[in-house]
Amino acid sequence: MLETQITITLIVVVAILVFWAALGSLFRRKLKRLVGHQRLSNSLSIIFAVVVLLYLLNVWGIIRAIVELFLAFSTVSAVLLFAVKDVWISNILAGVSLIGDKNIRVGTEVEIEGKRGTVVELSLTITKLRTADGRLIIVPNQKFREAVIVVNPGENQR
Repeated sequence: MLETQITITLIVVVAILVFWAALGSLFRRKLKRLVGHQRLSNSLSIIFAVVVLLYLLNVWGIIRAIVELFLAFSTVSAVLLFAVKDVWISNILAGVSLIGDKNIRVGTEVEIEGKRGTVVELSLTITKLRTADGRLIIVPNQKFREAVIVVNPGENQR
């Protein structure tokens, strides 16, 4: 098996080098009249090199290993996405809707679940409120969107 792979690799590399040299001289002669012929020649060389590299990686079985690794990482990513979906993604979606809401913005006085404060910051995941005694209340946007909120517009919003 290993001898076959080495033989195939050597044959392919030699054939590619011969083909590349012949094609290169042909392109240099035929494309010399075109403006930007060097850029075209370089682009074709890069494309050719990538195709050859992918073929050799396939011969040696490396492409398969990369695909298997990618699938394993994709599975782990999907599990993590489902784990954080309820907390993080729902807060972001609620944050986008809060930022677009004209009734609630920085400076608005709100009351949520018995806690009263002035909105000092709106972000994608949290809203920060400052109470009258100076305490900072951090409310996840999902909770901010689900609860009943009493809005008292600030002086600059009337």
